[in-house]
Amino acid sequence: MVDGEKQERQPSAARDPLHGVTLERLVRHLHSEYGWEELARRIPVKCFQANPSVGSSLKFLRKVGWAREQVEGEYLKLVRREDANPLIAALKAGTLSADLPAPSQTRAHEALAWALRHGAAEADLRTLMAFVQDVNFWPERERLPLLNLAIDRDAPPAFVRELLKQGADANDPRYWPPLLHTVDVEGLAYQTGRRAPAPMCWTCCSRTVPTPTPATNAATPPWTSPARMA
Repeated sequence: MVDGEKQERQPSAARDPLHGVTLERLVRHLHSEYGWEELARRIPVKCFQANPSVGSSLKFLRKVGWAREQVEGEYLKLVRREDANPLIAALKAGTLSADLPAPSQTRAHEALAWALRHGAAEADLRTLMAFVQDVNFWPERERLPLLNLAIDRDAPPAFVRELLKQGADANDPRYWPPLLHTVDVEGLAYQTGRRAPAPMCWTCCSRTVPTPTPATNAATPPWTSPARMA
């Protein structure tokens, strides 16, 4: 290959969102964003539908080319949506700061939710929260309010307490899993600035757990959901 051909191909590689992205990184990124259930809905292939894991998905996708193409296509759509949000783009580029122009509240919330899903550092979470005017605002595209998402993704306790200080409603009726309500042990612990004891089973534990107020969405305790990826 002549030098001219090398120079001609380098810019196109730099513009390719898949350049340098391993299949494992791609699958983990999609899983962090969507979870297995939503990923299986978007891409109905066997590796996401039956006992999904990163390892089994990689084995399947390396063998089945058409499925890999669908996964790559979904990843590209996600990257384009991420890059359209200036706060997410800045976070990914390592240039996030409080001096950035304030975006719309929808984009500010989407950026903070994205950071929680993808395990951003606490300092970045706090920087993003400074752009949020109402922590109870819930953009239509997001699946969880910020407080619920922060607890679901094991955000730093200090950040969860800061959300509560900013007015996050632990009794938000739009989404109500039992261990987030202020009448139970977990909710009281967060409200008072303490971490809760280890979750207990509703039926087999010797210690008493306060009975939660009935709610339409309080069906399955969080600890019974499939284990989240580290």
